[in-house]
Amino acid sequence: MQFYANSNRQHLKTILFFLIIVFIAFLPVSSFLFSLKNDAFTGYFPPKFFMSQSIYAGHLPLWNPYINFGIPQYGDMSGGYWSPVTWLIAATVGYNAYTFTIELLLYILLGGIGIYKLTGAWQLVKNVRVIAAVSFMCCGFTVGHLQHFNWLSAAAFLPWCFWSYHNLLQQKSLKNILFSALFFYLLLSSAHPGISISAVYFFGAYFIFNFFNKNKDWSIGLKCRNYGLSHLALIAILCLLSAGMIYGYMDFIPHFVRGEKITLADSLLSPANAQSWISSILPFATVKNNAFYNTDISMRNSYFSLVLLLFFISSLFTKKTALQKFLLFTGLCFLLLASGGIFKTIAYKFIPFIGYVRLNGEFRIFAMLSFILVASIELDAFIKDKKSFSKSIKWMYYFIEIILFVAIIFGLSNAVSNKDSIIYNISNVTGIEGLSQKLKALIEALSFYDTFWIQGIIQLFILWGIKYALKISDWDLLKKIVVADMIIACLLNIPFTGVGKASLAEVQSILNKSPKGIPIPKLIPIQQNDSLSTDEKLMVGDWSFYNKQIGTKEEASYPITLKNMRAYFEKDAITKKENHLDKAFIFTEDSVENNIKIHFFSPQKIELTVNSNAATNLVLQQNYYPHWFYFNGKLKKEVDKYGINFMSVPIEKGMHKIIISFEPIQIKKAMLLSLAVFIFCCLWLFFLNLKPIFPSSQRQSPGP
Repeated sequence: MQFYANSNRQHLKTILFFLIIVFIAFLPVSSFLFSLKNDAFTGYFPPKFFMSQSIYAGHLPLWNPYINFGIPQYGDMSGGYWSPVTWLIAATVGYNAYTFTIELLLYILLGGIGIYKLTGAWQLVKNVRVIAAVSFMCCGFTVGHLQHFNWLSAAAFLPWCFWSYHNLLQQKSLKNILFSALFFYLLLSSAHPGISISAVYFFGAYFIFNFFNKNKDWSIGLKCRNYGLSHLALIAILCLLSAGMIYGYMDFIPHFVRGEKITLADSLLSPANAQSWISSILPFATVKNNAFYNTDISMRNSYFSLVLLLFFISSLFTKKTALQKFLLFTGLCFLLLASGGIFKTIAYKFIPFIGYVRLNGEFRIFAMLSFILVASIELDAFIKDKKSFSKSIKWMYYFIEIILFVAIIFGLSNAVSNKDSIIYNISNVTGIEGLSQKLKALIEALSFYDTFWIQGIIQLFILWGIKYALKISDWDLLKKIVVADMIIACLLNIPFTGVGKASLAEVQSILNKSPKGIPIPKLIPIQQNDSLSTDEKLMVGDWSFYNKQIGTKEEASYPITLKNMRAYFEKDAITKKENHLDKAFIFTEDSVENNIKIHFFSPQKIELTVNSNAATNLVLQQNYYPHWFYFNGKLKKEVDKYGINFMSVPIEKGMHKIIISFEPIQIKKAMLLSLAVFIFCCLWLFFLNLKPIFPSSQRQSPGP
């Protein structure tokens, strides 16, 4: 018991150490001085905010009436609807600018702890495990995609899936099956669809690798029996956990604009192309010159520390373990996919589901994960074998050193000869008042050539420190150098890729204008709905997501688009006057004013009375979708389709009490099943008398 107590204290110290690193490395975000930029608050935050507001008002968030005339919330693959983490936050503290930001930072921390735990299962020395964890937490993928929430939540659970699945392949047990099922569900329910698709291939390849490399004296039949039962149990539990998500997506995809395979041209967008891999040595050099990189800035950064880069290159020329060979081959495959071009074209045509992935740069998370692990195993062997700074490591060191000298000379010579440098504009920057404005001016004053010589000088000093630590075999010093390296890399790049010019307090002040809960919308013409200024929209997105009024004058940019909604917003639909912006979100065709009174409103249910002078239609300006019904006191029927995309209810002359409701019964049942299985699995694991969070007794070797 004393051993476990001491062990847990050490692991808590390690977690605290990681937490401090995350806070410092992402200081512009963690200090709340600046808000996350672009997609974070304009695309990923609105559905989470709606969920917490709906739960706060006592409603189950099945239908979101505010996004472009309504979408089924359970079909939103970008909002993490099916993630237990999302539900936990939405149902407790609720989503605001601060809790949203803290959740993102916790995902970064969780990914680092997962790497630490995974490398511990392979018996790597502690300093190497810390180096691997810090490199993963602060890698270029994380810094580049701070605004892409479900990319980082996916990166957080990948190492945990690897760890739990590795344990299951090593030892068939109920505990390992449950852990694997839960972590895979957390990954699938929170990840961008492209990463989920990639994960199937990554872990499928890892299964094949273990099947043929472990227990080579076993027959194929024996291996099938040994692996078969555990994997059948894993798949069965995972399917039960995912029942709601699977049923919800099956219900939604036929109505989704991007529910079909995209074109080849679209599938080649935003690659992590060859020139962007300059970032593996000079991450700061990728923040300028869009014409040269020819891809989105978020896709360019693939840095994972000079130490691990040094040992990764060294591993290419030394004897490798079977696991290293697998990770190297798999990482290279994903690297080629991430680069787009001919490799993605072939995959698009011949590999199932790859043609559904639009942004190729997301494939590089698997390449970076693989390369970090390959390099970590190589560094671990270097330490355990008590190798010296010689041979391959020495030559790789000089190779990187030469590249850095070339980068410095290239940057300085071009900056001076072209007079394109911050050196010539520094007086203008220092004269500006205000931190955010000064930072903006500094970013604009930096040239492409500046990034080369500035990053080159920093990297050169880091490289010299690495050389010194390797020569004296000071692994604590090497760990500290990696920590400093990754923190500097993060802080240099975050102003360009991670944060906007507004503070988090400014963003929250805008969100505070949103009415609390789910109020009854005003019966006013849609064209009179409030809107924000252009500057405010840049911070939080379209105000129609937050004003708790139904309807928008024009399509609000959002990743989830229904087919009939897209048809409504097309020009020919507007020309045909299919829109009713001069009407309230619910109206009668006879145009009698004040003939409707709403008694109850929730996202998926409206109770109202309507007084009509003649037989007519009651029109609800919400996207027509299955599972919508009406009850007029006599019969319950499906709503009628009205025009291109709205719903209507036929009414007779006189006073009527009408209920219109969204009732996806089967999805509710599947959701309840998923919840019950999730709780049951968690309780089952709890009662299995789990060992400490990092049990050293379960560590295994780094591969077959």
